[in-house]
Amino acid sequence: MAIISPGRTAFLKFEIENGDARRRKAALQDLSHRYRQGDKLNAEGKNSFEKTINGIVLSDGDPKVVRWCLNALARLGTLQGSSRYVAAAMKQYEEKPEIVAAAVAALSHMYRGSLEAVPELSVVDPSIRILAAMQTTDVRRLDLSGLTIDIDKSDKEVLKLALLVVGLNKDIQNLLHPRHSNGTIVRQLGQHDDRIVRQYSVWSVMENKRLSLADLGIPFDTIEAQPTNVQAKLLQLAAERENDLKARHQIIHDGTFNASHEARIGLAKGLVRTYYEGLEDLTINWYDVEENPDVLALVAEHFARFSDDCSPYFEKALEIVEADPKLTERVLLGAEGKELYGKIKGLDRTSGMGDLFGTPSDLTTMFQKSNEILKKAPPMKVLFLAANPLDEARLKIDQEASDLKEQLALVRDAKIAVNVEHAWAIRTDQLQREVLNAKPEVLHFSGHGDTGMLIFEDLSGNAVEVAGEAIADLIELMPTIKCVVLNACFSDSVSKLVAPHVEAVIGCDVSIGDTAAILFTRAFYRALAHGETVRRSFDLAKNDLALNGQKKEAQKYTIISAG
Repeated sequence: MAIISPGRTAFLKFEIENGDARRRKAALQDLSHRYRQGDKLNAEGKNSFEKTINGIVLSDGDPKVVRWCLNALARLGTLQGSSRYVAAAMKQYEEKPEIVAAAVAALSHMYRGSLEAVPELSVVDPSIRILAAMQTTDVRRLDLSGLTIDIDKSDKEVLKLALLVVGLNKDIQNLLHPRHSNGTIVRQLGQHDDRIVRQYSVWSVMENKRLSLADLGIPFDTIEAQPTNVQAKLLQLAAERENDLKARHQIIHDGTFNASHEARIGLAKGLVRTYYEGLEDLTINWYDVEENPDVLALVAEHFARFSDDCSPYFEKALEIVEADPKLTERVLLGAEGKELYGKIKGLDRTSGMGDLFGTPSDLTTMFQKSNEILKKAPPMKVLFLAANPLDEARLKIDQEASDLKEQLALVRDAKIAVNVEHAWAIRTDQLQREVLNAKPEVLHFSGHGDTGMLIFEDLSGNAVEVAGEAIADLIELMPTIKCVVLNACFSDSVSKLVAPHVEAVIGCDVSIGDTAAILFTRAFYRALAHGETVRRSFDLAKNDLALNGQKKEAQKYTIISAG
């Protein structure tokens, strides 16, 4: 087992928290793949990722992101920390079989195969339930008596799950047919009418090293005749495992000219950990004409990873860093442990920047002249408390937090270094601990509220009311807190209780919408980073709402301040 490097960990965390749906999915896929290969996050990273993914799984509107959140939780989630979020996601997406299956796999991992202990699973088709559980659980813990698969009659969702099990090398012999090997059936399913089943058949060969290219049911010379999703997997597989180097070289050559960026991304993924002498003749020329940013990032990482083996790659990687600083982080990821890493870190343009992965570097490189500005700027610690109970209307708190990080990264010549620490799915028994640990100057709450109270979570993830008087008492006992922001409906009544103990408190006198809450948060802290006072930052935030067509919402925000 290897611990995922700090650089890779920070990169994945940033992509999951700040990326769009495509980038989130890619990062979650990478994290899940690394866990399947035996790599792990350290204990602190694992806990941090679990909280972040819990905060996303029920609030993200993209089903693919939700499914990959569940796949990640199936590897690193814990019973106490994540099971309620997984069960809620399964109920929320009960009409989407792939999400249901991913949730079953996660719950089976958390309950160690004791499926009967999870009442939510009683309504899931037995074949799907068992196949999904096999992805994360030793088959000896499972009752396989309800498992029946007929490749000619079984639903395509069952076939996809069976191929996943085979690909994950969790299979039992003759899983798919009593008289034929799994490889034989995988090859047959490569000709299935459903393009996703075909894609999974290629993926299973790619992942399960017990299967060979002889078990692939789609010849490489038919790549361009396949749907783009299948092309992507075939190109990735060929780049990784085609033994005939001449044939592999030709496939890679042709793949660089593929009209589909999805297919080219698949090819680039296959090259990230692949190199042979002469490959650089293709890849360097490809990089120079490629336009898709995802492809460029993967190929740049490929150059860096094999920079010790190929001097043109070493030089090309340095050229990329100089020409396109946004790709520096990807180059450094590939260069970990290589001579190139020290070379890049020693360049004058990066000196004094500290750890590139400690900040969202693609944004700070573009918009901040130097990290020295932040080093000289006085710090301001913000504790962002988020509560989104399972039995309340879902709020877009993850988007609020993500947008805040991005906006702070875009601040030029910051006068105040606003450092935000997040506490997700905050329970009443965690509230005091989080405040004591963080010792913030600004305490920010994002969630539900009502007259005289804020809504937190209990041990089951359901809503629990906390009286405003108790919140005020806690703040009185924490002298570091100078400002409180209550981004919750009807929180003005709580603001009045808190006001005697702080320099400023912000609340809402009535119900506030998600969009307004997101806009207010980013504008308020952006202004603080520019060195504005709390009062002026409040006014700028309200003005930003008005500028974005939210004037009525702006009028709902209130402030009580000493100045």
